[in-house]
Amino acid sequence: MTINNQPIPTPTDPINPIMSAIDTHNMESLPTVTKQPSVSAYQSFREPLWDIHEFVRLVLGKESPGFQIFVKKNGDKRIEPLSLGKRFYRLMNNFMARILKGSDPAGFVGLFRDCCIELKLYYNPFGKSGDYHRPSADGKDMNGAELFNVLLELIRKRALNDRRCKDYLNFDEDYDLNELKSVVRYFDDLFQDNPKILVVRVDLGYQADEADKISFERAHGDIQRFINYRQWQACFKHSIGYVIGRERGTSSTTENGGNGRGYHFHCFILFDGQKVKNDVELAKQIIDYWQHRIVNSRRTPADEQTKIWYFNCNHKARTSGYRYDGIGMVQHSDELKRWHLISALIYLTKHSQALGDDVPPGTRALTKGQYKPRALETRGRPRQLMIQGEKVSVRRGGHPSGDFLQPGPML
Repeated sequence: MTINNQPIPTPTDPINPIMSAIDTHNMESLPTVTKQPSVSAYQSFREPLWDIHEFVRLVLGKESPGFQIFVKKNGDKRIEPLSLGKRFYRLMNNFMARILKGSDPAGFVGLFRDCCIELKLYYNPFGKSGDYHRPSADGKDMNGAELFNVLLELIRKRALNDRRCKDYLNFDEDYDLNELKSVVRYFDDLFQDNPKILVVRVDLGYQADEADKISFERAHGDIQRFINYRQWQACFKHSIGYVIGRERGTSSTTENGGNGRGYHFHCFILFDGQKVKNDVELAKQIIDYWQHRIVNSRRTPADEQTKIWYFNCNHKARTSGYRYDGIGMVQHSDELKRWHLISALIYLTKHSQALGDDVPPGTRALTKGQYKPRALETRGRPRQLMIQGEKVSVRRGGHPSGDFLQPGPML
């Protein structure tokens, strides 16, 4: 395909200057990565729905449109893609194809889905940026570039009143993006080696009446022993990793969850889902390990034991449930549940997760295990991913880490 005898770059080529001057008469403009589920290879699948989060984050961080559109004297339109248009326009159809209809994603992904539904993009996805798509509100024809600009404006407008996004409006200032990306890569690396992971989440700490007695040194020592000694505990036999967030609540008020529990820890313990299944029972064993092996010992007299606080999140997920459930058994192909798992971890990277003034400089509020890749397994059939109810085959083995938003070639 050419414009004025010049080749159009493929999705894997960098954008070149010829894309900055496109007439609607040519109807040849920014190519899109269209949905072809039976033959597609999604290289960016390592970051499930994270790329949509990144798109919305960048949209809210800018005020510029995706395209500048100039009307010539003869009525033709000249389209110049700006940064958002260059980077994301070709990915829009894949973004929409990766969110199941009827699902309720958390955070920015849910906002993106609602905006797409309002604009009826599920039923009329993006074509070439110069092609006419539908009439606008004033009855005039609207091309793909104009529709993309309308989507950006709607995202910015709805984000201001969307309860799912109220904590994310100043995302770059409020959260440690590098730490969060590191956690995302950690989980994606683990999913490359494990078709399913059992995620056990327990919150551990000390009862409110004990909180004032627990110093940072004591709390830090307890969680370090929790990490270091787990290899000798039967309940961790099939553990493949962990992410632990440290937090300090106010010990004498009802802030921070309502019980003022001082130093406490949000623990995500990850297990090989092919070897263990009972997440609720594992959570109970981990809580017992915290109480009788870490905070207290079996030899500690009853009147000298420190009272612990805990919360079994997996038990709540089984009984009353969570709106955005990312724990329990998580399949490699379940993009939505993997996204909800990441959404729960976003909170732990917030800069305001202060540990107090008596904490040594450089102390990290978040810690995670080290990924040790397995030997590359080339045997067996390719993994089957479900995209809009259709199967997509992807290669086994990891893809090189890099930019979250590099589209894969269409096969």
